[in-house]
Amino acid sequence: MINILISRYNFDETWCYERLKGIINSNHRVLIVPLSFDNRKISSDEDWQKSYNPNYGKYYKEVVSPFASYGIREDNISWINYFTDEKENIIEMIGKSDILFFTGGLPDKTMDRLKELGLIKYIETFKGIIIGASAGAMIQTKEYHISPDKDYDTFSYNIGLDIIKSFNIEVHYNETDIQKSSINRVLDEKKRIVYAIKDTGAIVINNNHIELLGDVTKFNKVI
Repeated sequence: MINILISRYNFDETWCYERLKGIINSNHRVLIVPLSFDNRKISSDEDWQKSYNPNYGKYYKEVVSPFASYGIREDNISWINYFTDEKENIIEMIGKSDILFFTGGLPDKTMDRLKELGLIKYIETFKGIIIGASAGAMIQTKEYHISPDKDYDTFSYNIGLDIIKSFNIEVHYNETDIQKSSINRVLDEKKRIVYAIKDTGAIVINNNHIELLGDVTKFNKVI
């Protein structure tokens, strides 16, 4: 498994493209996993289509367009529809995919839905590439933290996927006092390294080898 952790859907930009084109290729089959939505905004297939339908979905092109830069055709990109896809169908789609892409949004909701659908073990044993943006990056760590922001009032620790165990991440890092406080808390309480990923940063993990691309800062002591 190769893991790519990013803050935004901009992994086709110059700061990372030359490196990632050695990982992502035009023959790859991609499965988009958009399970991070707020159910106050998306609560039905009709709502889902407004967000992700290829013809009129608000976020469709934003998610798909980076893959086009690597030569991946839209007919090689599939989507999990939480409201219509059966578990068996999703498992089959995972098995046929080379890349799983986890969207940004609410990480705890993503984990709740992965559990509900019975997909955890299939993700954790996936042999391909897992790319996650923002929330989709956070959940790849075994115990991720949430910093207070517009979606969450308080700091919290949460259980993610049993994939990355040696560090935590702070996404959308902008050097704010709240983010620095959260990083210090993890360093102090969990004694784990924290990588702060700015919007033009990425981490690539391949067989426990960690590679930093763009704007990523490593914190291993309280700041």
